[in-house]
Amino acid sequence: MTHKVAVIGAGLAGLSCSSALRRAGCFVEIFEQEKTLGGRVATIRNGLVAFDAGAQYLTARGDKFRSYINELVASGYAARWDPKTTSGENKGVQLHTWYVGTPGMSSIVRPLAESVRVHMGKKVHTLSQTDKGWMIWFEDQTNVGPFAAVAVAVPAPAARLLLGRVEGMDEALSRVRMMPTWAVMVRLAERTLPDQDVFSDMSEVLRWIARNSSKPGRTSSGGGETIVVHASPNWSRETEDADPEAVAQELWSEVTRQLGLPAVTPQQMSAHLWTHGLVDQSLGESFIYSTHYKLGAAGDWCLGRLAEHAYESGQGLGRAIVASLT
Repeated sequence: MTHKVAVIGAGLAGLSCSSALRRAGCFVEIFEQEKTLGGRVATIRNGLVAFDAGAQYLTARGDKFRSYINELVASGYAARWDPKTTSGENKGVQLHTWYVGTPGMSSIVRPLAESVRVHMGKKVHTLSQTDKGWMIWFEDQTNVGPFAAVAVAVPAPAARLLLGRVEGMDEALSRVRMMPTWAVMVRLAERTLPDQDVFSDMSEVLRWIARNSSKPGRTSSGGGETIVVHASPNWSRETEDADPEAVAQELWSEVTRQLGLPAVTPQQMSAHLWTHGLVDQSLGESFIYSTHYKLGAAGDWCLGRLAEHAYESGQGLGRAIVASLT
């Protein structure tokens, strides 16, 4: 009998978990509250222009994730990125090879979404157990199920809301701390940044500045450039409730000051808040799973803050679910 398994969250962890379940023959349905795949690996469009507003690049430490990245590169879903990290020079202080999705970071997860049913714009409100399995209730009061098992692959605070009543899970999830991150997406009519593609930790306000248009597969019409700015976690936390337009103006002014740029009015500029953008304290385990309840959780926050951590966590949870159902 083919087991039906639900995965909540279509980020890298959720899609990685789904691929492990599919390989084992499970029927998988994914429920994602946003309208795009990838979670913090998503590509965000501002009009016709695409920006990597979340994860900026991938690195591979372990063989399994390196093998997955090599498959992506071979199939055209990813490419190596060698940004100028100091004026006029490539590589700089990079300890690991950087890879990016092509033509956007969301391409990283597309192969993982094959052969699974993904339902977008479905925010899960509650999980309820019946004698036939788990039912999933959404905010619009509709429901689906039953499912033999459920994998929750969302940021730890959101996972805690869904799994907090399950024995032992609330205490584990409460140990994880995540920080917000403001991302600002800027389009300029002309090349304006210095001859360098990446700037990091420029001030107490700025954590990251990147010439998004320097990445492989990106285009910038008319000779201009696109830029992604990430605020520091502390500044983001202090301004979490601020107006996005005001945040964008403040961060662009800070970029202009720190890089000594001329006064330039962007053609486009918008800000996006990643409410749980960075992992401040991880769980310290690969995933959480109850073989009794057939419920589990996965995410980068289990092991750290890298995309590789999300991928490994999802794979591990998928294998644990399969083992508990066979």
